[in-house]
Amino acid sequence: MSNPQQAMVVLASEQVWPNIHGLVHWQTHEGGLSDLCIYHTKDPLRSIQPAKRLEEFVQQVYPGIQVHLPSEPLGIMPHDVRNQVRLWQHQLPGRRWIINATGGLKPMFAGAIACCDLPDTEVVYRELSGDWYRWVPSPEGPRPEPFSIDIAETDSIPIEALVKVQYNRPPDARWEVKPVRRLPILRLVQEGLKRNWNWPSMFQACGLPTNESDGHLFEEFVGACLLELGIQQVCKNIILQGPERQCLQEIDIAANNRGQLLVIDCKLRTKEEEGSRVENLTSQIRQAYTTCRELGGIGARLLLLRPGRIFSVEELELAEALRLQVLDNLQTMDFFRKLAKFCGFQDPLPPQLQDAQALLDQARSNGVQEAFSSTRWSGSLSSETPLESILPLGSDLEKLTQDLHQDWIAYQIDQIIWIRGKNSQKLRGLELQRYLNRLFSRIAGVRVDSWWLSNNETTYHLALRLAKSKVVKELKQFLANFIGKSLLTSDSSSHSTAIP
Repeated sequence: MSNPQQAMVVLASEQVWPNIHGLVHWQTHEGGLSDLCIYHTKDPLRSIQPAKRLEEFVQQVYPGIQVHLPSEPLGIMPHDVRNQVRLWQHQLPGRRWIINATGGLKPMFAGAIACCDLPDTEVVYRELSGDWYRWVPSPEGPRPEPFSIDIAETDSIPIEALVKVQYNRPPDARWEVKPVRRLPILRLVQEGLKRNWNWPSMFQACGLPTNESDGHLFEEFVGACLLELGIQQVCKNIILQGPERQCLQEIDIAANNRGQLLVIDCKLRTKEEEGSRVENLTSQIRQAYTTCRELGGIGARLLLLRPGRIFSVEELELAEALRLQVLDNLQTMDFFRKLAKFCGFQDPLPPQLQDAQALLDQARSNGVQEAFSSTRWSGSLSSETPLESILPLGSDLEKLTQDLHQDWIAYQIDQIIWIRGKNSQKLRGLELQRYLNRLFSRIAGVRVDSWWLSNNETTYHLALRLAKSKVVKELKQFLANFIGKSLLTSDSSSHSTAIP
């Protein structure tokens, strides 16, 4: 006897990933689906439009599944949901039923789990974490039982289909996407270090077309890195065009990986190049947050990639409050590690990315402080002005510390204070990092970032981000206590911070 056909019921809501995840699993791993019934209420933005977009998604990705929508909006109470499920079961006899209780309002959820006692019916639910549960009848009422579905089952879904199903676009607008291609990443990094990150020159040296802007070439590079990480679906220049071909929405890079839409807001320009033509960085952060939510819901993740910019502490705190991640100029020497971490990958990196990161590590050991963009203050610093508290100083650490009778120097560039010093207490990496974090955390508005310890652990280098310019005065007063002394006090090896 052949297996019965299977039908699925979903509750339409703004969060479509749980419905897509369940749809993909039962279609590809549980015998397939013959029908999808989409329950929606009268709410146009949170229910009707998501239901119609989900219908279009199924027609595009799984044309063999028959989609059923109610003839008119339905109620939100538990009995409304149960009654509609029973009606669909009467209209589509002989099927095994899967009710996905994820989404919708709490009364609708209650109505969905109340269906677990119906014949040939299984009720399932997905948490935001990606964990799945079956609701089974019991004398005390329905109870959840965990079961496993691989979150990577949705990895093959095209970016265009995911964007269409999530984003509430005007009816006469359409999406255009461009695929990314594989690139010789290691060779490009080698050329970038030699050519001061001149992107057309780098691409030309590798025999690649250079008929795009620096920013678009950098986007190609980032997209190729995602492919190298093993992500199947990656696109760039994702544009929503209106009827007059005007741009209504634009996403630099998007990737589908392990049940999440990864969005990278990628800008190569420096603060000086933006000038007054571009909205300030705070506005860019807020816009990126809105775009991320509209494209992928609360499960989407966004990276603000700005090699030519340094975020202030306030800007970092805003991004963190909105659950956005940042990779700015101070972190570019760890680019491949940071990018892999954002995408959810752990060490070790794939071979080509590992070799490219090793090149950056070596460059940093030789004094290079940034990658992928050449800001106006890149290169060696030079000044013959003696240190009073914090002044631009030369890069000869040995000579400067001898002249000053101390084992550290400091210099300021914009709202960043750079500290270079000798590891006089011979602390190991994590010990030194914790000590320096505690030392400077005593000053409000100062944040330790982009710290580095030399290969032989004899010298260290760190950047202090300042929330506001007035913090410089407080930091100068604090560092004045260490003039002629060491920043690493004699008891630093025991993790206690002695502040003069």
